[in-house]
Amino acid sequence: MCGRFTRDFTWEQVRAFSHMLDLVVPAEDPVPAYNIAPTDPHPVIVAADGGGIVRDMRWGLLPPWSKDTRLAYSTINARLESVADKPAFRGAWKQRRALIPASGYYEWPVIDGRKRPHFIRLDGAPVLMFGGVWESRPDGAGGELLTYSVVTRAADPVIAPVHDRMPLILPPEVLRDWLHGSADDAMAIAHAAPEPALVYHEVDPAVGNVRNQGAQLCSPLESAAGLFG
Repeated sequence: MCGRFTRDFTWEQVRAFSHMLDLVVPAEDPVPAYNIAPTDPHPVIVAADGGGIVRDMRWGLLPPWSKDTRLAYSTINARLESVADKPAFRGAWKQRRALIPASGYYEWPVIDGRKRPHFIRLDGAPVLMFGGVWESRPDGAGGELLTYSVVTRAADPVIAPVHDRMPLILPPEVLRDWLHGSADDAMAIAHAAPEPALVYHEVDPAVGNVRNQGAQLCSPLESAAGLFG
């Protein structure tokens, strides 16, 4: 599961992370955001000319055949176990896989009978890369609406105390093949992805309100002992 994440990186940092992928990025660095929620816009990397290019997309995949845009709230995540078969995702899985750069994400484990938000990030790195899928459809105003979903999988042991699912986090050396390979190649990449060096800490419950923003949302909560005391 991934229901909120953060963006606090420069394109130089993304390029450094994805050094094996020829990447075309915008001239301006992305504006930091510390509480990205479903339907929010975010820069996403898609295949282009043997490498990748950044496109702004809305979180929550909308397949071309869907008439109900509310579907986006249930398609923010695509389970790896069913992404190749579910009608909402299978076309995108075959032809339109994506990379979603992030600086971390949130989960809400239940501790002592209440949900306590935790921020999860890659240890020692400013960027992590989620595997995803994307779609395009008319926006009703003569333009194009681009939407995406984050692929999720069963949690690694380090994350299991926080949640039983986690985003598919890809290492730099597979990014090009993820975008340009076949669906079978992508599935093999997903199942062979190494365990990322994730760390986490409890954060202020204010992150639960999507209106709240600011770097303080992902700072450690000083008054809490966290999961392990």
